[in-house]
Amino acid sequence: MATTMTLTELKNAVRQRSDMENSQFVKDTELTSYINQSYFELYDLLVQKYGDNYFVASPYSFTSDGVNDEYTLPTDMYKLLGVDLALSNSTDSWVTIKPFNFAERNRYAVPNFQSFYGITNLRYRLMGNKLKFTPIPQANQQFRLWYVPRLTTLVNNTDTVDGISGWTEYIIIDAAIKCLQKEESDTNVLMGQKLAIIQRIENASENRDAGFPRTVADVSFSNYEWPYGSGSGSY
Repeated sequence: MATTMTLTELKNAVRQRSDMENSQFVKDTELTSYINQSYFELYDLLVQKYGDNYFVASPYSFTSDGVNDEYTLPTDMYKLLGVDLALSNSTDSWVTIKPFNFAERNRYAVPNFQSFYGITNLRYRLMGNKLKFTPIPQANQQFRLWYVPRLTTLVNNTDTVDGISGWTEYIIIDAAIKCLQKEESDTNVLMGQKLAIIQRIENASENRDAGFPRTVADVSFSNYEWPYGSGSGSY
């Protein structure tokens, strides 16, 4: 199984798997739709478990104006991975901004501050297509967002899918199932193969950095064990 496959190669493979090589019962446009649906399913399978290992866009940067507390998210953002604030407005050093619960939206509403050691009372929350901060960030503060991008739909026959480790097999199997379902044919064999490829992906994709597997994040760390209290942004 090829690691990278074009849309044409995927369509041919799906027709072979569903025994529809010489049939137009499923038209090319419909087959492309099935393949895209299956492609998105594979993408979600990886993103939900290991998105920051496989699908991370270049960080999106912006500067606060000192007036607004909401900023527009990147148009291709699917899932947010993290928000950073430049220490002392220098892009050489960054600190991590944490989210706030909606019920705590006024908890950090004292004027924004930032110390030399990276301590800040800034918090963020996703609100539709906006990133909302509390309190209002000072002017000229530098931010960057790490995120998983939205998947691009396959349109042209030359468009490609990177199966990473032959995981395009998932797309082929799932799209073939959709074809057979339309034909009202038996899908039991392919359903068994789909469960097997899901298990394989889950087992093989978790630790991409095999030398240093993922660990639980330390969310209780606090620089110099400060600040505490409802207005200063407890860690």
